[in-house]
Order: sequence, then structure tokens, then C-alpha cells
Amino acid sequence: MIALSRSKLKSNLILGTYIVLMVVAAILFTKYVDQESLQNTVQEGGQLGILIYALIEIVYVTFTPLLNTFILIASGYIFGGHVGFVINFIATTFGLLLILFLVKKYGRSLLQNVVSENFYKKFDVIVQKVGPVMLLVAYVLPFTPDDELTYIVAAGPIGFKRFILPVLLGTAAKSAYSYIGALGTEGITIAIWFRVIILIVGVILVGMQEYLVKRKIIENKEIK
Repeated sequence: MIALSRSKLKSNLILGTYIVLMVVAAILFTKYVDQESLQNTVQEGGQLGILIYALIEIVYVTFTPLLNTFILIASGYIFGGHVGFVINFIATTFGLLLILFLVKKYGRSLLQNVVSENFYKKFDVIVQKVGPVMLLVAYVLPFTPDDELTYIVAAGPIGFKRFILPVLLGTAAKSAYSYIGALGTEGITIAIWFRVIILIVGVILVGMQEYLVKRKIIENKEIK
């Protein structure tokens, strides 16, 4: 019983520390990071400017999920639509996959220690129903808590590999914000069309993936 209490306390401390880091990162980025400061950082970085910017964006995406639209737009303002898109895609993909990896490796066990067993089982059932398809939709549609949902869904029983396709497609949709920074109103139209096309194609592709995965699971059960 004492060991269980210590484990639960440790889990709460880890989660609390991570939340504090997210809040601190959000405050620092909001206060000190803007388009002008980012542009100066890139210029001062010389040949390493793009790499420095990408690293900043990875941290931004990983620790400030509510605020990262700004940096996706800023990349287009600083580098232009096409280069900004590539930087956004690489940095955001890495950031989201990092979130998935960390939550898969540590978050699930932490969740077990923090919530009741009954809640945990209900959580798994809900996540199985939401799954990668709904995560893709959340990534593509604007004004959805997509990065926050990544943390939640990743803590469920669904394997890491099933999230790779939704992340890649969803990141492509989010990366198109660079055209807003580069082209203004015209860029908004481009970003919208990106989202519409990826939503249609993505739902089909991820839907097929999920169908094949679930079909394989059923076949394996029948063999056993």
C-alpha cells in the first residue's frame, strides 16, 4: 500500500512538473518570441539559422500546443511559403512524434497510477473508438484542440505505428499556414485548399489503414 502511494505520488509529481514546464514555455514564448526576434535569430545564426529555427519550432510544438499556429505562420513570413512549409512539416512532424513517443513510453503507466482502474478501462474504450481517424480530422480542421488530443489519444492502447500516417497528413495540413505568413490573404485560400484536399484523401487513407488493422486483429482472434 505504501509502495502504491509512493508510485502515485511520483506520477503526480512528474505530470505536475511537465505541466509547469508547458506553462513556463508558453509564458516565455508569448513574451519574448515574435516574428522580429525569430527573424533576427535566423539572421544571426548564419548557415545554421534554419536549423536553429527548426529546433525552436520543435520545442514550441512540443511544449506549447495551444499557441503553435503563430510559429507556423511566422516561418512563411521569414522563409517564404515553400521553404516555410518544409520547415513546418519537418519540425511539426518531429514534435508530434516526440509527444507520441514520450506519452507511449511514460504517459500510459503514469495514467494508470493517477486515475482509478474503472476510469482507465473506460478511457481505453473511448480512445479505441476515437482512434487515428478522428485524430486526423482534429489535425486538419481549424480551431480544434489537435495537439492536446495527441497527448490524450497517445495514452490509450493504440500502437504507435497507427499514428504515423495521421501525423504526416495532419502535419502537411498545418504546415500550409506558412503561405499565410508569406502571401497574406492569398495564403489563407491556399491553406484552406490544403486542408480540404488532405481531409478527403486522409480520411480515405487512414480509414483504409484502420480497416486493415482491425480486420487483421479479428483474423488473429479467429485463428486462436
